[in-house]
Amino acid sequence: MRGFEPFAWIFQAVTGIVMVFLITAHFLATHANHELLSYETAVSRLGSFEYKVFYFFLLLFVTFHAFNGLRAIILDTEGGMRRRKAVNALILVIALVAFFYGAFLLSKF
Repeated sequence: MRGFEPFAWIFQAVTGIVMVFLITAHFLATHANHELLSYETAVSRLGSFEYKVFYFFLLLFVTFHAFNGLRAIILDTEGGMRRRKAVNALILVIALVAFFYGAFLLSKF
């Protein structure tokens, strides 16, 4: 998986930068005033196609960034490096389950 490492590092940086903007937009859309936090407003917002697309990409970037960071931390240990393939496979499976579960929940609104 040597070919993946440069991509993972670059995409880690890119997702971090993109998440600054996405999380700022999320904060402004949901926390600018207290009325935006009501259940009815949140359900209405999540029911719109535009917000579903927005949150889909936020979920995608956060999932990759978080699990790739966790993978990098584990691989920085001696035990992680000895079990590199197992670590990569396990992190990939957990990340995919988390992403698809989040996307499934998002689709229910």
